[in-house]
Amino acid sequence: MISKRIDKAVEIINYAIQNQISVKEASVRCGRSDTYVKNVKAIVLELYGDNAFPDELCTKFNDAYKRYKESKGADVEKPQTENKPKDFPKIQEGEHLTFDVNEEKDEATADWTWNQNYSPDHITTLDELLTKCKVDLNVWKVESYIVNKWDTTSWKSGEPITVQNYQVKARLIRNKQYVKEAAIGDAFTEMVRDYIPPVLNVKPLTTKTYIENNLFEVSIFDLHIGKLAWMGETFENYDVKIARQRFLQTIETLIRRASGYQYSKILFPVGNDFFNSDTILNTTTKGTPQDEDLRWQKTFNVGVRLLVDAINMLKQTGVPVDVVVIPGNHDFERSYYMGAYLEAWFNHDEQVNINNGASPRKYYRFGKVLLGLTHGGEEKEVSLPMLMATDVEAKPYWSETLYHEWHLGHIHRKRNVNYAILDRKRSVSEDLGVTIRYLSSLTGTEEWHHKKGFVGAIKAGEGFIWNDEAGLMAHLNSNLVL
Repeated sequence: MISKRIDKAVEIINYAIQNQISVKEASVRCGRSDTYVKNVKAIVLELYGDNAFPDELCTKFNDAYKRYKESKGADVEKPQTENKPKDFPKIQEGEHLTFDVNEEKDEATADWTWNQNYSPDHITTLDELLTKCKVDLNVWKVESYIVNKWDTTSWKSGEPITVQNYQVKARLIRNKQYVKEAAIGDAFTEMVRDYIPPVLNVKPLTTKTYIENNLFEVSIFDLHIGKLAWMGETFENYDVKIARQRFLQTIETLIRRASGYQYSKILFPVGNDFFNSDTILNTTTKGTPQDEDLRWQKTFNVGVRLLVDAINMLKQTGVPVDVVVIPGNHDFERSYYMGAYLEAWFNHDEQVNINNGASPRKYYRFGKVLLGLTHGGEEKEVSLPMLMATDVEAKPYWSETLYHEWHLGHIHRKRNVNYAILDRKRSVSEDLGVTIRYLSSLTGTEEWHHKKGFVGAIKAGEGFIWNDEAGLMAHLNSNLVL
């Protein structure tokens, strides 16, 4: 049987020489695997080394293979017609042929195709695997993959057949960025289709002649929309419906309480843990699990709809509205997407300006007033005064303003700290100093805060009236009475 394999290999080699092709290609054209000659060569070398191989067979194979190697560098004229070995009929791609195999007086019939081992769509590469499985590469990313290849020889129809085997494996991970952006787009389309602006039940001052040039700041921090709290566990219920009601009611109350003042502009900081979670797994940005009321897509939809309603309520005062997006430690990424959503919604609205810059700290100047806005979960408190003086955005305004104040959230309760410029210690002196003001929250108390004993703080939203020359004119509260 070995001698017959050598004869076949020699015929394939001669066919390769005559047609100036490789022995791999010749093997395939002749209905064998592309490693047929290579495998025969390995057998010859092994048996010859063990002195178990006739010299004439070795010489026969060696001479043929030597002629093949020499012909690869020679200028041999390619024949017009291929002289294929008689027992290997010419095979066209996709054609099924039948022929007789006569070895050792055994006759058998075999079916062969252009690729004798596998169908034409056999998977051998990563791209073929992704195509076969219909993987959407917008939704999924290839984290890692493996491609293995090995040959297996077995007997079929009285002769050894070598089969090429492939293993292609890929590990996919979801493209969270694409999924989130797709959800934002769906939410935007749905809201555009059926949105109805809210009606403000307050009649603010609408005169265009301002005796004083004032700014009305509406600051409602740490709403944590999406949070779920149960009365039986924390003595308070809280969900997205309650959050929405508290938020809009507080805005309307603050507008009503500011109606005794004339103001030319509204500052509306948003974010600051407006959302309770940041990921599709309902965790904070750093991965802490949260008790959530809804699926993350629906929470985002309800949240941005609430902010659009709130801005449209503020617009009914008749003055421009400056919206500043401040990311929190619960919703750092989602705050940015929220800001992009608001930018798209109010894109052509000259009354609304959206600041959705990537920096977690924002600054806002109004006359001689310089306000710093940040969540308060990252920066050291004692560093905030010097940050206001040295941050690239605020530095040009530092020497041109008299009133410097930071507004932070994060701790869900009021707290004021006054710093003198040259003294990092807490001081009651406000002489040319910086005031750091932690603002209240409207959020409910969920299981973790209740268990830790973080209870008792007054739930409220806050507003401020700033004069461009005289600084702070009024501090407005909208305390929540439960």
